[in-house]
This record gives sequence, C-alpha cells and structure tokens, in this order.
Amino acid sequence: MELGLVSWASVVLFVLSAAYVYYTTRSRSPQRLPPAPPGYPVIGHLHLLTDMPHHAMAELARTMRAPLLRMQLGSVPAVVISKPDLARAALTSNDAALASRPHLLSGQFLSFNCSDVTFAPAGAYHRMARRVVVSELLSARRVATYGAVRVKELRRLLAHLTKDTSPDTPVDLSQCFLNLANDVLCRVAFGRRFPHGKDDKLAAVLAEAQDLFAGFTVGDYFPELEPFASTVTGLRRRLKSCLADLRAVCDEIVDEHISGKRQRVPGDREEDFVDVLLRVQKSPDLEVPLTDDNLKALVLDMFVAGTDTSFATLEWVMTELVRHPRILAKAQAEVRRVVGPHGRVEESHLAELHYMRAILKETFRLHPAVPLLVPRESVAACTLGGYDIPAKTRVFINTFAMGRDPEIWENPMEYSPERFESANGEIDLKDPDFKLLPFGGGRRGCPGYTFALATVQVSLASLLYHFEWALPEGVRAEDVNMDECFGLATRKKESLFVVVSKNPEFEFKGEELNEV
Repeated sequence: MELGLVSWASVVLFVLSAAYVYYTTRSRSPQRLPPAPPGYPVIGHLHLLTDMPHHAMAELARTMRAPLLRMQLGSVPAVVISKPDLARAALTSNDAALASRPHLLSGQFLSFNCSDVTFAPAGAYHRMARRVVVSELLSARRVATYGAVRVKELRRLLAHLTKDTSPDTPVDLSQCFLNLANDVLCRVAFGRRFPHGKDDKLAAVLAEAQDLFAGFTVGDYFPELEPFASTVTGLRRRLKSCLADLRAVCDEIVDEHISGKRQRVPGDREEDFVDVLLRVQKSPDLEVPLTDDNLKALVLDMFVAGTDTSFATLEWVMTELVRHPRILAKAQAEVRRVVGPHGRVEESHLAELHYMRAILKETFRLHPAVPLLVPRESVAACTLGGYDIPAKTRVFINTFAMGRDPEIWENPMEYSPERFESANGEIDLKDPDFKLLPFGGGRRGCPGYTFALATVQVSLASLLYHFEWALPEGVRAEDVNMDECFGLATRKKESLFVVVSKNPEFEFKGEELNEV
C-alpha cells in the first residue's frame, strides 16, 4: 500500500510532535515518578521488550534495583510492580484508583467492544457483569453442580489413556490437556461437546482469537496511529474476520438454546452458561441492560480464560513432575493412600491431598499462567511506594519476577513443593503476604478461580492415582525444553511427550471411551 506525500508528511509531523511532547512533559513534570531506564524519543522503552516481556521487565527491575519501574511504551505510560509489598498496595489501598483496563484493540473487536468481565473498563457495566458472573455462573453452589461434567470429561481422558496408549509410544500430554479443558468448558458454557480436529469450528475460531489477543499491536501503544497501522499490517482485517466467525458460532449456539433444538449430553440437567445468561437477560433488576453481544462476550470470556489457564497449569505441573521422579513418587503415594486401592478420586478427597496442593502452589510460583496478570489502568492519580502514578497509566504486576526473587524465596530456581508443605496447607489464593498471586486480587481478581482449581485438582489427582509417568527413553530431565510461549496464558513452547503405563493395583476401571 503506497502512501501519498501528504500521508507521509502527517506521519512525520506526528512523530516530531510526539517527541516534543514526550521530552517537554518529562522535563517539566513536578511529580515524583518511579525510576526508568534510558529510552528513545517516540518509542520510549519498547525496544527493551522481547517476545517474553515478563522476562525483560524482571531483568530491568533487577538490574536497576527498581521494584517499581516506570516505562514509556510508545505513547503509553506504564509502571511494573515486582515486589509483594507494592502488589499489596496496588490491590488493596489503591485498588479503586487502579481498577480499570486499557482499551485494547483486540478487546474492542473480540470482546464485543470490551463488554466481558476481563477487559471491561471500570464502571457500572463492569460492576453488573462481574456480579452476574460471580453470583450466577461461578458461585460455590453452581461450581459444585459442574462436578458431574468434570468427572465425565475426565473419565473420557482416563479411558483414552487406558485403552489407546502403550509404554512404547510417547503420549502428547499437552494435546490431552487441551482437549480436556476444551471439553469441560464446552459442556459447562455451551451445553454440548464440539468435535476435535478439522471439523471443530469453535476450536478454530477461538484459536485465532487467542492468537490475536496475545499478539503485539502497534495501535495499543500508539493509539493515534492505530487506523493507519492496523490497516497496513492487515490486523484490522483479521480482527473483523475473526469477529464475524465468533458471532456466527455464538449465534448458532444461542439459537439452539432459544429454539430448544440443542442436543444435550445424556445426564446433563443443570443450566449451562448460555441458559443462565438468557434467563438473567430478562431480569428487570439489572443495573445495565445485558445485550445479546454482552451475553456472547461473557460466555466467551469464561471459556477462553478457563481453557487456557487450566491447560497451561496442568501442562507445567506434569512437566515438573516427570522431571523430578522423587516428587512424583511422593505425590502418587499420597493420592493412593488417601483414595485407597481399587477406587477412584472423588472431589471429597482433595482436602486431604496436602502435598499435591503444595505442588500446585510451587507450580504457580515458578510457572504463573498469567505472569503479568491482566494489565490494569489507573482511573485516577495515586501514590504507590512513595511515587506518583498519574491517571491513564498502565500497570503490570510481574508475578513471574516475584516468584523467582531470591529476596523472597530461598533457592528460587529449585522446584521444591516442600517449601509450601504443611499439615493444614491451603492454596493461598488470597495470600496475605501477596507473594503468590496466581489469580490476581482486588476487584479485578479472577472470578473463576474456584472453578479452575476444581478442574485442575481432580484431574491431576486422578492422573497420579491411575497411571505411572516417565520421560521417553533416552530423554533426561535436563533435555526437556522449558521455554515458554507467551500469550493469554504462558504455555510450554514445545508439547510435553511422556510415557504412560498402567498400574494393575490402581488401573482405571471406567467405561469404554464411547460410553463415558
């Protein structure tokens, strides 16, 4: 696409103007701002980021000894928090001031104009939407009713591993976990399964949406250039195409619910997410009307957030366990002692699995699924750690940096669940010390943590109970690629392949795969 002389002149004028504003406002500011690394005009500190921004931000904070780091990301001011005391201040005393979300281009399209819970800006709509999600979709009572779905989909995975695997053939456990997370959320959100493979329309469009959500967008850091940049790169075209596909799939699902033509999975009686929201939509007591697009955004939010984080957590847990046979054996011994021989894991057993919960906490520490949490945006100026944080500042909380900080943890690079082990240990979802924040905190904390933990814990316990696990022959612990793939959830860059074998004493005795 060729630009005329006037267009190029406009770009040059914008760049020069931005540089002038950047330097004049920086030099004349009376505020006490956090320390910042040297930057360049216009781009600020964007050149310091990599495809693993949580790594780059952690290294900058370490080398500058700046637990609160200021960065200029294009025309967007930002701060990075890398210490628990500052995270506590951000999520408690400053929670109201830091309660909004940046208006990202992907959210405008794929969250139906940022009308989900994750990306909605602070205000009346977000309060209403979050209240609906917490009270109607993810309350403790309703999460408990989803137990039958979790069990059925997990038993399908266990039957597959029992029937269709061999000790001589490594299993792609990453794909197994992705299928499990997708199937559970499909049943809970939409009331039916979707086929795996090339015929899975939902999986294809959601994979594209997740890729677009996770990608670098010039317009998110240079809003003034967004129309030009997204047109030249083709991003806007991809976003519009993905939105059309999302809308088509969602319309089909909603129409099935309204018309009653949906084919329920045998045994399912509870309302799914779409049923609930269609009912809530008719309520006269809503603070803000819930439109059809809002409904679709909320359902997709629950699906995308729940699938990616559950999948990534299970993948990292099993990666660390097969790399540490002593820890794996200790965890299996605990599960088998609690459940007993010739049985199966029930959700009622989970409270007694103290060491397994310590394993989860250690995995959250070393491999947080959302290492920078979801970025916040200040709605008002505030003070944090003695520094001034202006309004409209993007705020990142780097849980990756905190989890690997030697000032917080002894031998932080060592995978050692024993650091969390205690007779009455609980997963510190709301850690009073703010050292462990797998689900964020404050009014923008993840509302789905109870659901996610239930799925992850019962799945992990069942896998440990029924099977023996090992790395493929000739693969050592140090050979396993631990590189990450940054996205909505930070997953392994390479799939996890393992050898799985049955233990006759604890073998899965469930129904055949096509009957589960």
